Amino acid sequence: MFGLNIITKMNHNLFYAWSDFVEKVRQFFRSKGYLEVSTPILQSYPNADPNIEPLKVNLTLKGQTKSYWLHTSPEHAMKKLLAIFPKDMFQITKVFRNGEYARLHRPEFTMLEFYKVGTDYRGLIEELKELLSLFGFEDFQILELEKAFEEYLGIVLSEEEEILKNNLMAYGYDFDDKEDWETIFYRLYVELEKRLASEKPTFLIKFPSKLAMYGVVKDGYAERFELYIKGMEIANGWTEERDPQKIRERIKEWVKDRDLPIDEELLQALPKIPEFSGCSVGLERLFMAVYNIESLDQIPWIFKEEGL
Repeated sequence: MFGLNIITKMNHNLFYAWSDFVEKVRQFFRSKGYLEVSTPILQSYPNADPNIEPLKVNLTLKGQTKSYWLHTSPEHAMKKLLAIFPKDMFQITKVFRNGEYARLHRPEFTMLEFYKVGTDYRGLIEELKELLSLFGFEDFQILELEKAFEEYLGIVLSEEEEILKNNLMAYGYDFDDKEDWETIFYRLYVELEKRLASEKPTFLIKFPSKLAMYGVVKDGYAERFELYIKGMEIANGWTEERDPQKIRERIKEWVKDRDLPIDEELLQALPKIPEFSGCSVGLERLFMAVYNIESLDQIPWIFKEEGL
């Protein structure tokens, strides 16, 4: 929670630093011609993500009770806006995710979401490089995910489950044969994240097609990237897939057995948007990387719950 006892004990300069930090981010995108937008935090449809659980809210309006969801990102709403107003745009907003509480996770945090029309994910990487340079980062690394697995874990990554398991056995990695591909992948990925502790920002690219999320798959790989600084995932972006049928099939798989409705408005909007790409940035994590902060617990305005 947030109380006066926290404010009186903290370093007041951190509030000034955060204010300047957010303003610098905002002015960067405005100077590049992006339009700052606002979209509702309350949504009629939940964001669909296989690894994120949305927060459901029941509201009583004019005597009728209806379920809504707090957005886990402004992605759906901004894509609907892009369908009628296709312009480079960004938003800085609070987002909410159920079940997340750890050193780098909270159920509420600040997200920067931006979309660029007429470019692929590589254009987003260039924008992020420019943004990061404002905060003193000058040297960058772009690394294909398969090469990162080989370099840091000594494993040859494969999208074929049996081949991956055979590779793990050959390199002496333990796993349960009942584990599926994604379970094994993400367990290995957590180990990879620990090795990306350098202060040099690292962009991981060319993700397996199974992990395309809302991104385009080309030449067997997802046109997607993740940005890491000091072992923290800072940003996640991709060339956006505009084929509603492909996205429908992915969402159906993600919401299976989860009692979550599919956002038909999003599917109708996608083919109306010109080629574009999009990116999400966790602003508190980027702030931590800039100011060498180890845990979200050290940020006084972030959500905290005693005893956790």
